[in-house]
This record gives sequence, C-alpha cells and structure tokens, in this order.
Amino acid sequence: MEIIKQADLWWETVYERAFQDKEFYNGHSFSGGYAFKCNQEGNIISNHIKAYQNFINSDKINDYIDMGINEYEIKHKEPAIGLCSCGREVALYGFTNTCDCGRDYNQSGQLLAPREQWGEETGEYLSDILRIR
Repeated sequence: MEIIKQADLWWETVYERAFQDKEFYNGHSFSGGYAFKCNQEGNIISNHIKAYQNFINSDKINDYIDMGINEYEIKHKEPAIGLCSCGREVALYGFTNTCDCGRDYNQSGQLLAPREQWGEETGEYLSDILRIR
C-alpha cells in the first residue's frame, strides 16, 4: 500500500462559559451544571447563543454559580490515507482497516493476512478485528 496522505495530529484551544449547580458545588471542582462554547473573551459562539439565552433568562439561573471561562486543549487526529492495490483509498484509523475490495490493512498500511488465518494463537482478538475498546 502506498501512503498518499500522512496522519495528522493537532491541538485546538477551546473555551466555554460554565455554570455550576449550587447544590453540587464543593468549592473546587465542577460537578453538575451547564457549559456553553465561547471565544476567549467569553462571547458565546453562534450555535450556542439560543441555549445560553434560554438558560440565563430562566428561573434556574439563581440556582447556579457563574464559574467564568474555562480553557481546554482538544487533540484532533486525522488518519493516514493509503492507496489499496485495487486503486481505492483506505483511511488507516486503527488495528484493522478494510478496503471495499475486502483487503485488510493495519494502521501503518501493511496488508494483513486473510481473516480466516486470524486467531488468538497469532495475537489477534475479536476486539481488535471489530475495533471494540
């Protein structure tokens, strides 16, 4: 298999405005409440504005503590793309990546043995084959 696009990994900083339920607040951790995606300045992102407005205009607002803006780092991963010997593209996500033609490849793009040869005696398990975690 020829790798036509390498895997890509990047981090994104995201922000949210959080409100903690007073009933569950223990002084230092967030447990139970609402959070709305926002920008670094705390302005709610457009597709969350309606939910945020419904919350702050409700009777519930007095039962919550405004915890301010939280910042998080989120990891994104795009899989490598390989070109199967049949000419189709295959995304290489995990242990087993199957082309529409039926060939199986590992995450590095190596062709795997036919499935009838797979088994626990060679180190493969059903969870690997079906990508069950």
